[in-house]
Amino acid sequence: MTGEAATRMTLMSKKGQIKLASDGVSLLEGKREALLKELIDRAKLLRSLRNELHTRGRRSVLALALARATGGTPAVRSLAVAGRRQLNLHVESERVWGMDLGKIQATNIVRVPIERGVGLVDMPSHALEAAESAESMVEQLVQCAPLERNLQILGEEVKKTNRRINALNEYLLPKLRGEVNLIKRVLEEREREDTFRLKKIKQKKNQAAQAAAAAG
Repeated sequence: MTGEAATRMTLMSKKGQIKLASDGVSLLEGKREALLKELIDRAKLLRSLRNELHTRGRRSVLALALARATGGTPAVRSLAVAGRRQLNLHVESERVWGMDLGKIQATNIVRVPIERGVGLVDMPSHALEAAESAESMVEQLVQCAPLERNLQILGEEVKKTNRRINALNEYLLPKLRGEVNLIKRVLEEREREDTFRLKKIKQKKNQAAQAAAAAG
């Protein structure tokens, strides 16, 4: 105990704390279950998006190799410089269990050839295909990136929730239950002592009454 008096009021207070802590554990376990479900669902989605990203990445590497082999590296570089631009991205957030999880809305990442700022007649078809494949890969990457970060945030929250549950189950609740048991023992001992004293007082009264009767 922390220097508190072993009284019935203290006992009731400790039992109330145990109830609150137990309810807290239940709430945290429910939160953990919901977080894990959210984590698993998003991980499945990310796995699917990653598989597609790898497919597009391999396609992009192959298209780039063909473009360099057929049209030469200078032509590919020229197309890359001419087609340089800023991506039209819009970052949004959603609130999940008190956390801000992000998502990216992207438009017009994969362009039609005429939008790349180069003459179509002079540009080899393999170079245009390489550009389209690269933009397709970037489009998929933009979908994967926020999910990666969201999974990290969810994973950290699951760990934090686990630590809180463990702190309650392994430290606070055993401590409170130990204090309750100690208070109960003290109160029981005190009750036995009071009962013994009452018996002694009653016994003395009886003896005094008997002595008075004998003297009378």
